[in-house]
Amino acid sequence: MPAEDKRQPSYIEDAPEENFRQGLLEVNLPPEFGPKTSGKVRDIWVRNGVRIMVTTDRQSAFDRLICTIPLKGIVLNATSAWWFKKTQDIIPNHVIDVHQNILIARQAAQVIPVEVVWREYMAKSATSTSVYHNYVDKGRRRIHGIDFPDGLLANQRFPMGPILTPSTKADEGHDLELTEYAARELADKIGGLGTWEKVKDASRRLFEKGSRVFSESGLILVDTKYEFGIDENGELMVIDELHTSDSSRIWKADSYQKRFRNGETPESFDKEILRKWLADHGFTGEGPVPVVGPRVIAQMSRAYNIPFFLLTGKIMDNSRSSQEIKDAIVDYFERN
Repeated sequence: MPAEDKRQPSYIEDAPEENFRQGLLEVNLPPEFGPKTSGKVRDIWVRNGVRIMVTTDRQSAFDRLICTIPLKGIVLNATSAWWFKKTQDIIPNHVIDVHQNILIARQAAQVIPVEVVWREYMAKSATSTSVYHNYVDKGRRRIHGIDFPDGLLANQRFPMGPILTPSTKADEGHDLELTEYAARELADKIGGLGTWEKVKDASRRLFEKGSRVFSESGLILVDTKYEFGIDENGELMVIDELHTSDSSRIWKADSYQKRFRNGETPESFDKEILRKWLADHGFTGEGPVPVVGPRVIAQMSRAYNIPFFLLTGKIMDNSRSSQEIKDAIVDYFERN
């Protein structure tokens, strides 16, 4: 794997340096591309109405940056690109071009400030907006404005079928639980009356198609989040990422029933693997980030690649250095 910039950015100063020795940590572009915005995973620039998104190998959990996972970024980018193309009959998306870790996209004129989350199972999770955490750990029965029956079990399929559990889009810290009424107010304030109904309908259809296609590949789409924006013509479009192992929880289908009956954790292909390892080692977001060993790093890398392989029959193993990605972006804009 190509060596990366040895500089340790300020946003990982509280994590062990050895956690970032493999994989793509960050990309920097020449000054003419303007200021960079760095999210948990992506480095982003906006130039003349075009959004440049580089999906790195950074891995967060419990709202802390933990490590880098080799090949994660290129797999996430390829997965999103595959799903964006497959669902463009449902709703337009922001994609202009995709190349390795790079996604060139239309910049949304406005962003709907809601994480649109659909869930079909009560996945065991400690995140603040998860149904499980609120149902089991906090003992609540009305969550996201939905009434839940007593007696639900960890990782059980919801008896009422898929549910919509929106939350806020926090730039820092935790997302906050929303009811559908509150989500409607936020969406309609940005896009006008009826915007939320369009978001709800499009996200429901995306989840239905995602669930069906994953099922055909031997996988369960447990839950996932969608993000939406409004383009320069006032039309709704899906943005950010789609049905990836970062935005979704994905289980192996053929072992689910047996593991559920035995009270065991389902076989997972998402970042829950790292969350569980961290929790087992006493880290849930507070205190120093532990050193993540090579076995866990390798397990996470496989977990990102396996769903993509099952969906497409392809394996992503052609990692790129930060310099190669920088050169590809500069070349793209010189040609376009």
